[in-house]
Amino acid sequence: MATNAFPRAFLIVLLAILCGCATTGEIAYLRQDIDSLYRQLIDVQKELKQLRSESSMTIRKSQADFDFMLEPLQREIQILKNAVDENREYLQRPQQELTTFRGDFETRLNALEERINKVQVEMDKLRKEMEIKLDEVAKASKAQPKAEPPPTGVAPSRQAMDALYKNAMQTYERKEFSAAREQFRAFLAVYPKSDLSDNAQFWIGECYYSEKNYEKAIIAYDDVIKKYPKGTKVPSALLKQALCWLELGDKTFARSLLTRITKDYPRSEQAKIAKEKLKVVK
Repeated sequence: MATNAFPRAFLIVLLAILCGCATTGEIAYLRQDIDSLYRQLIDVQKELKQLRSESSMTIRKSQADFDFMLEPLQREIQILKNAVDENREYLQRPQQELTTFRGDFETRLNALEERINKVQVEMDKLRKEMEIKLDEVAKASKAQPKAEPPPTGVAPSRQAMDALYKNAMQTYERKEFSAAREQFRAFLAVYPKSDLSDNAQFWIGECYYSEKNYEKAIIAYDDVIKKYPKGTKVPSALLKQALCWLELGDKTFARSLLTRITKDYPRSEQAKIAKEKLKVVK
């Protein structure tokens, strides 16, 4: 109301002044309206200041809320970016690992082939040496009296054959391995196709094994397998070959022979031993 009254009062006073007839009461009334307007102006300024303050607070709060909402989004973006980088690296890794594995495999394969070739050459060399010696021991060993083959048409005496074999075994049991080996060879020269021939050949390998001459033992056991494939000593010869390769530090050949025993002779005592060996041969 004071705001609406101010123009009317101002006009009245102004007209009165202009006409020279303004009274003291009218002037006082005008001053009151001016004071009232001044107070209203101050209130308006305060309200304006408060509105500005509240607006500023609202803006700051909105900014804070925005920052609060933006921060996890920024983290998510960073996480996604890191995941992309990791996935890119992960996708590249299999190819790198495959290349490394292929190179390592080829290197090991070449080394194994080279080793096999060396072993084969050595085995051929030892076999030739053994064949030369066999020609010499066929006549008889110095540690054993010569055993002459029976005349043509006369069957060999079983008693004589058993005695010759038993004598060789007794020599072996006395740990006279070199002499026993020659006696078993003499036995084979006289009885190459008897039911004890595969045993005699196996014990030749055992003589070498007892002397820790594993390369020659492998060849001797190999003759058991090749010359007497249906004999009862084949599983034992395979097992002892595997043990020789282990002594020589070649686990690859050893595992191959042990696996062969378990597959070809699954019910044998040697197969049980082979299975236990395979558990520890890595």
